[in-house]
Amino acid sequence: MYRFSEDFDASYNDQGGINPIRLPNGPGKKKTTAEHSLWPFHQISQWNGDFFEWTTLTKLGIEIHASHGGKPCPHHDWEWEDIDDEGRYAPGTPGPGEDAPSAEVPPEFPEAYDGEPDVFVEPGLGAAAQDFPEVNILPAGKTAITVVHTSGVHIMSIRFCRCPDAKTLDKQLFKMGLFPASFTPLKTVFTFALLDDFILDNLECRTSAMNYYSKLKRITSSVFPHLVLDRYRELMRVARQWRQLKLLKWNGFCHERRDLKDGELALFCPACPQPGINVAVPTTDDASPKWLYTRSLVMDSNFKAKHLHPTRPEDEVWLTDGQCFMVARARYQAHLAISKDLAQRSECNNHRAVNQANTSRHKLEATGIGGCACARHRCFVPNSMVDFQKGERQMNMDYALCNALSYNTDGLSQAFTFYDVNCQYYKHLQQRVDESLHLTIPSGMEIVPGISLWHVHGHHDKCFVRYASNFIPGAARIDSEIMETLWVPLNIISPSAQGMSTPHRQECLDYQMNDCNFMKMIQMGLFLSQKYKEAKQGVRESTEAFEKLNDAADLEMVQWWEAEENEVQAC
Repeated sequence: MYRFSEDFDASYNDQGGINPIRLPNGPGKKKTTAEHSLWPFHQISQWNGDFFEWTTLTKLGIEIHASHGGKPCPHHDWEWEDIDDEGRYAPGTPGPGEDAPSAEVPPEFPEAYDGEPDVFVEPGLGAAAQDFPEVNILPAGKTAITVVHTSGVHIMSIRFCRCPDAKTLDKQLFKMGLFPASFTPLKTVFTFALLDDFILDNLECRTSAMNYYSKLKRITSSVFPHLVLDRYRELMRVARQWRQLKLLKWNGFCHERRDLKDGELALFCPACPQPGINVAVPTTDDASPKWLYTRSLVMDSNFKAKHLHPTRPEDEVWLTDGQCFMVARARYQAHLAISKDLAQRSECNNHRAVNQANTSRHKLEATGIGGCACARHRCFVPNSMVDFQKGERQMNMDYALCNALSYNTDGLSQAFTFYDVNCQYYKHLQQRVDESLHLTIPSGMEIVPGISLWHVHGHHDKCFVRYASNFIPGAARIDSEIMETLWVPLNIISPSAQGMSTPHRQECLDYQMNDCNFMKMIQMGLFLSQKYKEAKQGVRESTEAFEKLNDAADLEMVQWWEAEENEVQAC
């Protein structure tokens, strides 16, 4: 008698294991095998006369056939798959041209061996392995591929198509929804469903790859999870490739081969003005209000997104360098190499961001990150996030700001930039840009500096009237503190990214920021509709209050106020 579990709808017993469905033994075994030939990742238990013992569908003879609709390839005329001879077969399993295994005990399994080795038992366990369960044993004469699925780690027999026009083995796996961890030889594959599940867990639950694979081990064997094959490193490597492929697919690069531009794989705010994308390119005789073609940016830093020095930088492989939100590393390093590191003291109040700009931390490659987001709609700006080598230095934020001002802004003539220390930062910005070979501000663009409403009250009084958004025409009712909330989800994932390789960390942060922008985009309609209703109500209430005040005021006093306003606006 056998019993099976469903992949996703299974219940659980008191011991934490999956509660399978019982099916008959004997004549029903063949029918059971046929029914589950297309569901090879179900959990299964076999009645051994005393209790239900965990086993696998592979032991029942189920094989995965590539191509031909899951049916065997008609060109198969042998009993083995010649994928990779060396190291391809489990101990005791014959390779091509080898004799059948003898009952001799291999040295790796001295006391737990009964002619069929347990591939879940790690070599060298010796006598301690005799009490461990026998799971996922592949019968002699079959080749094994480790398949990692949401239901656990499985050892499956996969037979590939051998027709003359058959695709390569890796493409056959891709067609079946299996992603190989390596292409030569094929030893481990991950299902597309598992990779999607891990990416979603990482985005929503901030689950690290180590914790996720630890969960898979416990799903595979709730009693002996430490004996399950370790494919943690393979999962990290394949997940990086899966993220890149997802980004390429979502941005329309499925069938196109060309070099990508900076920030081309990132999503941006659909409501911010982008000439040629969501608004027409403004002309000289355009009577539209100036604020309609104004980009609003907020700048900030995050010192929780630290990064340790990589242990083997020569082995690092870059997949999406500069193509999302983090800037391209080589050009950024070239900018830092020639920039002057000027130490300044704050001439306003004692701002830590200014006074501690050159604070060094020797154990860290990056002390934090900084960048830009749209001030109105809370979206990160692509290709505008930079690493800090010390504190929050002007040379770092200059590079982030110039990249943000150049992203889809052709034809825009004005940009609002809100920064907590803009009274100090903006003073010599144009001079620093002019002296740099790697910094540019779009021609004809006017930069209007501002300070966020919460931070501006920590400045001198003169900073309030000059930089508060309340007094900047066209800036709208914004607090410019939005990046403080955007850092929150990144701060949860940052500790797990701290020890990653530099490219891997960049890709994790990029993917998190891209998902943050995506969630903003799909809710933008409801968000703006609600804001519009609130704005109409606010205008109506403000108009009524203003009219009452205006009617009660002396006429000469009103004229004097209007004259003062016109004088100030003309400056």
